Amino acid sequence: MFAMERMLKNYWKVLLVTTLLSGCGKEVQLGERVVPVRVVVAAEKSVPFYLDALGTCTACDSVDVRAQVGGRILAEHFEQGHVVEKGQLLYSIDPRIFQAQVMAARGQVRQAEAQLSVDQLRLDRSRALLEEQYISRQDYDTLVALVDQDLGRLEAAKGEFLRAETSLDFCSVRTPVGGLAGCKMTNVGNVIDGGTVLVRVQSLSPLYVDFSVSENDFPRLYDHFSKRQSLDCLVQLLSDTSKTVPARLEIVNNQVTPQTGSVKLRAVLNNPNGEFWPGESVRIRVILAQLEHAVLAPEVAVGTSAQGQYVFVVGENGTAQVRPVLTGQSHGEDVVYVKGLQVGDRVIVEGQFLLAPGTRVAQVNVSDAAVTKAGGATESTAKGAEIRSTTGNSH
Repeated sequence: MFAMERMLKNYWKVLLVTTLLSGCGKEVQLGERVVPVRVVVAAEKSVPFYLDALGTCTACDSVDVRAQVGGRILAEHFEQGHVVEKGQLLYSIDPRIFQAQVMAARGQVRQAEAQLSVDQLRLDRSRALLEEQYISRQDYDTLVALVDQDLGRLEAAKGEFLRAETSLDFCSVRTPVGGLAGCKMTNVGNVIDGGTVLVRVQSLSPLYVDFSVSENDFPRLYDHFSKRQSLDCLVQLLSDTSKTVPARLEIVNNQVTPQTGSVKLRAVLNNPNGEFWPGESVRIRVILAQLEHAVLAPEVAVGTSAQGQYVFVVGENGTAQVRPVLTGQSHGEDVVYVKGLQVGDRVIVEGQFLLAPGTRVAQVNVSDAAVTKAGGATESTAKGAEIRSTTGNSH
C-alpha cells in the first residue's frame, strides 16, 4: 500500500513537470522524460529451500479418563482446565462394596490354604504307610489328587482376591498421562457405570503438527527426509504471524490417501509455554535444503507479460532496461531469481509502471536486497516472516 502511494506521488510529480514544460511551448519527447524510481541492488545470499503447508496441532497424549468400576462418585480432586500430573487422583468412587469383596476373597484364600495344609499332612503320613503297605495305592493316589485339587482352589481364591483388590483400587480414578484437564463430564453424587468417560486429559508439550503434501511434492520431500530421517520445520500461528517456533518432521505415513492424493506427515513441536493448542490450525514450513549463492531481490519488481516474467533494471547509461527473469521461492518480501538477474543488478522496485524500455530514470533511493524489509534472505530472518499457505515453487 505504501509503495503504491509513493509511486502515485512520483507519478504526479512527473505529470506536473510535463505539464509545465508543455505550457512553456516545449515539446517533450519520450526519450527525454526522466522518471524517478526506487532501486534495490540484487544480493547473493544463502536461503532455505522449503515446502509450505497448512497443518493442525494434535496432542501427543490424549486420554479419555474412564471409570473402570461402577458406583457413586464421592469426590473430585482436580480443577477443570488446569494441569494435572501423571498418576494424579481425579475422582473417588464409593469403595464399600469393593472393600467387602476384598474381605470375602481374603477369607476364601485362607480357607483354601487351611484345606491344603490338612490334606498335605494326610498325604505325607500316607506315604510312609504306603511303603509298609498299610494303605492301598488307590487310596494314596486319591490323596495326591486331593492335594492337587486344593492347590487349584487356592490359586482360584488368590485370583479372586487379586480381582477384588484391583476393583477396589479402581475406586481411585487416576490419570495415566500428564497434561491439561478438560471440562468434567459428570458431577459428584452421580452413580456411574464402568466405562463412563469422566474427563479428557491432553498433553501440551510436545505437540504433533499433522499436515499433508501432494503426491507430486512428496518424492522430493522424502528424498531429503530419507537421508537424515528428520527435517527442520518452522511453525506459525494463523492468527499471529509474529509467533514462529522450530519443529522437527519425524513421521511420514506409509501410504497416499486416495481421496486427496496426498501423504500425511507429522512434525514434533516443543511447546513449553503453551502458545499452541491441540486442534489449532497452523502454517508449517519444511526446510528441505539450503540454497547457496541464491540471487535475491524484492518480489514487487516482477511483472508478467505474454512472454513471461520480467523486471526493469537500470542500465549503465541510466536508462530502464527490460530483463526477462524466472523466479523461485519467496523469502519475506524478497524472491529468489533463478534466471535473468545477476548479483549487483539495480532492480527498479517503484515507478516501473511509468517506464518503457530506454526511459531515463532518476534513482531516488538505492538499497541492497539484504537490508530491505524482506526479512527472508537467511533462515534466521525467515523465522520472522510470514509463512505462506501454498506449496513452495520447485525452483
